[in-house]
Amino acid sequence: MNLFSKRFLATSLLTIMPVAAGSAGAAQTGLFDELLEASLKDKKGVMVYVNGQAIAGRVTRIDSETVELASREYSRIVVRRERIDAVAAN
Repeated sequence: MNLFSKRFLATSLLTIMPVAAGSAGAAQTGLFDELLEASLKDKKGVMVYVNGQAIAGRVTRIDSETVELASREYSRIVVRRERIDAVAAN
């Protein structure tokens, strides 16, 4: 492989990788949205995992940057959507 081919390959990979990572994040967010919106609509609880911590609650509000939950212990829990690692629902 000549020097031009190596540079072209490296440049192509650096260009493609962020696009692929962004689409993977978008797919995850779509799946999270489905569970969060079901909790909001049905008033059922969910478990939101953030940085290794589990937060149990019922979704009370969703906007573009945050999700608000309520639990028995706390009337208002605000989680940044970008920080959510996983969501579990019954």
